[in-house]
Amino acid sequence: MKIGLDFDGVISDCGQLKSYGARMLYGIEIPPERFKKELVVNSGILTLEQYRNLQKQIYETKEIGLTMLPVDGVLEFVPRLYEEGYDLMVVTSRKEGPASEIAREWMRLKGLNLHLVGVGSGVSKADACSGLDVYIDDDLDKLETLVDCVPNRYLFSWGYNQHIKIHKEIAKRINSWQHFYEEVSSLNGK
Repeated sequence: MKIGLDFDGVISDCGQLKSYGARMLYGIEIPPERFKKELVVNSGILTLEQYRNLQKQIYETKEIGLTMLPVDGVLEFVPRLYEEGYDLMVVTSRKEGPASEIAREWMRLKGLNLHLVGVGSGVSKADACSGLDVYIDDDLDKLETLVDCVPNRYLFSWGYNQHIKIHKEIAKRINSWQHFYEEVSSLNGK
């Protein structure tokens, strides 16, 4: 079974990193569970330009990017899935270049030797996800574009996406890495 994983918000805890970046760059305290572009820009906490600058700083600066924390459970369950014979890859909205290289280096340092494809921000992940059986992301809009491409789609839950209602045709909500592991195992009859 082929499984695709988003990077930011599924493997790495990008909310913590964004909160740190907002404090460092703008002196603004934004809780990680509220740190989603739509929430902070639409509410006027940050401008779109400030948000994009923050992303560039935290994702493309090695000294900051390598301080990311792993999502709870990822360091236990990714190796377990790999050992059980699942084919795993990362498909991220990070563009190929410094941001993707930092993600690759971070994964190597954490012992996660996964192939990573960076499609870029605002680009559909459908081509990169073609042939996958499962894909998990923390952005529902990215899962919507995979409905005709990936048969099993999951939304990783965070405080910043809890308010979003999900139609079962689009994705199933996952609350933890253990929950995701159990779902994948049930799909495979284990």
